[in-house]
Amino acid sequence: MKNNASIWRDLNFIKFFSANALSNLGNWFDFVAVLILFRYTWEASPMLIALIPVMYAIPSILLGQFAGVFADRRNKLKILIHSDWLRAGLTFLLVFTPAPLLALPVLLLRNTVGVISLPAQQGLMRSIVDEEDILKAVTINGSLFQLVKVIGPLIGGSVAGVFSPDISIVVNAFSFVISGVILTRIHLKNQVSEKKEESNKTEQSGFFASWKEGWSIVLRSRILLASIIFGVVSTLTIQMIDAQIVTLFSEVFPKRAELTGWAISAVGIGSLIVVLFLNRLNQIRKYGWFFGTGSLLIGVMTGGFGFLGDYSFIILAIGLALIGGIGNGITFTAVNYLIQKEPPIEAIGRVSGIVDSTLSILFIAGPLLGGLLINQLGVLAAFRIIGIGLSLVGTAGILFQKLIWKQNKQAVAQEEGKRDCEIVF
Repeated sequence: MKNNASIWRDLNFIKFFSANALSNLGNWFDFVAVLILFRYTWEASPMLIALIPVMYAIPSILLGQFAGVFADRRNKLKILIHSDWLRAGLTFLLVFTPAPLLALPVLLLRNTVGVISLPAQQGLMRSIVDEEDILKAVTINGSLFQLVKVIGPLIGGSVAGVFSPDISIVVNAFSFVISGVILTRIHLKNQVSEKKEESNKTEQSGFFASWKEGWSIVLRSRILLASIIFGVVSTLTIQMIDAQIVTLFSEVFPKRAELTGWAISAVGIGSLIVVLFLNRLNQIRKYGWFFGTGSLLIGVMTGGFGFLGDYSFIILAIGLALIGGIGNGITFTAVNYLIQKEPPIEAIGRVSGIVDSTLSILFIAGPLLGGLLINQLGVLAAFRIIGIGLSLVGTAGILFQKLIWKQNKQAVAQEEGKRDCEIVF
């Protein structure tokens, strides 16, 4: 039996993890630097600044699913390497861009190149680590993602403020270059069989047929469909309230502007803590506990924020943010594990692309819906309604998980067979 530290003895995983760490950290350096560049250097209007996250979201919305199909039909490692190096070149180009109207198309193009990275990365995981280490790999990468969300903006903003935004952007460009170099040193497992699979798929099905097959896999799998729906509901809620936390806190704590940053950091810390804790598990057997509990905890945070007008304690606000972060971390881990385990290995990229493009739509729809609801009901009432609704959804997910995540008889028999083997051996 393998011990818990075994994954850190896998040089392939260490290289894969290091490359992800560099590209993710560089991205957060870059995002903050771009905001500073637009506002402080170019003095861009709020409308132009509002287009920055749109440039990040549109490629995933329009191309995410097709990127998944492409990743499933090509060499995923080469895709990641070329994507990193192309983004490095476009990032260097951003340094020499003289105006915001020229910078926006560069951002759009760079994020278009980057869309294919996520499905390629997800599809590559099973060729990097052993089957029994998948949950550990997912939670370690999740820990990295949550960690850089906390420290990346802090360090990137500090560097951009002390020196210049261009320095942070150059750091991101070099991080992409080094990430690509590290990826060239990875040696995949089962590489021969993967090449055979790719050639067979190219001969047997066209691009559009592969895309339809990806959706067919999602729609026919009760587990995949139910989990994606819960992930969409949780993400939509987070996006509805994310930009409006500052609105709520300005009403409840009008003299404590710094509290917004504290709460957002508390969400990140809560997510990081739970992802580190989940790294102790070997697998997820019942998705209902994860998606239901995640939705419930995010609902508790959101609804609790709505009652801060009656109980305006700073410690309560931070505590609620921590609870919501734990729920977010649970959901994040479950979604990424689900993508690795439930689809056939040859369809991971397509399923990942479907999930990514679906969730990316919410990055635009969520803030708009949240703003409309707050305008109609007021910020406190809107938070209460959203939070109570999501808490009920999460509770239903826990109580009725056997019905919602119902497995077919063949899947149950296979699972029981695996357990018997574990007991015997």
